[in-house]
Amino acid sequence: MSHLELLSAAAGDPDPRAQRRLIDGARRGELVRLMPGRYVTRSAYDSADEHDRHRARLDAVMPGVSPDLVVSHESAVVVHGLPWVGTLPEYVVVLDPKRSTGQRRRHLQKVGAAGRRVAPVRVDGVDVTPLHVTAVDIALRAPFRTAVVVLDAVLARGVPREALLAELSRRAPRPRAASRARRAIEFADGRAESPGESVSRLCWAEAGFPPAVLQRAFRDSRGAIGRVDFWFEEAGVVVEFDGLTKYRDRGMRGGRTPERVVVDEKIREDRLRALPEVRTVVRVTWRDVEPGGSGPERLERAGVRREV
Repeated sequence: MSHLELLSAAAGDPDPRAQRRLIDGARRGELVRLMPGRYVTRSAYDSADEHDRHRARLDAVMPGVSPDLVVSHESAVVVHGLPWVGTLPEYVVVLDPKRSTGQRRRHLQKVGAAGRRVAPVRVDGVDVTPLHVTAVDIALRAPFRTAVVVLDAVLARGVPREALLAELSRRAPRPRAASRARRAIEFADGRAESPGESVSRLCWAEAGFPPAVLQRAFRDSRGAIGRVDFWFEEAGVVVEFDGLTKYRDRGMRGGRTPERVVVDEKIREDRLRALPEVRTVVRVTWRDVEPGGSGPERLERAGVRREV
């Protein structure tokens, strides 16, 4: 994970002009103030993604807090490099083993953890809740689709579903939260390879479609075509989530230009359509699978029947 470089000048700095320069830089809009005495440059902040911005806040806040506090919840998601849909908070979230109730300040939210036995792990220089604890924390308080995105990624990293259910059973959450978290854990699937695929799968389920086969591999006489995101076998329909990362990310392009990626995707799709078992290929984007999107209607027009 790339970190934004912090600029700091604590009160009592031997050179008071350093602190004044930072304050003036923030007033001019050249710096972003994360908390008193700690800043990042505006240009770096604006070009950073939401994970890196939150990590910068964490790096600014944590040196000044008690070592007993353990980074948790949304902040743990960032430290572990897990995917997230929605907006990350503009404060750092920690477990406080000395508190039975939570406390929220401007830059820090303490979650009461008295009575909980959490053995933190050290990740990238930070004491943080383990993956299975982080996932259950999110499942208990985040929106359902956000929880599914995190849980899919945690399963993909090798955390057993049984470990998540066992962690949930050790808690004493409210029945409604516990029921929702259990549903999210049971729905999660580590074969989803991106947040878009996770949200798409939830979209299909909520619309009443049968479960699709994930990451189905196809071949033709020329050899391997590749794996597809969703395969509705009975209908003969392939569905691909078409995110923009494969066109924008140089690493995913493998040295190809965005134009070459488009051409290769078209060739791949033509080979899929030529297979006798494939009736059609449907490509969906974030807009299609967001609430109110046209994804379900497109599947239905392609021939996938709803179960309910």
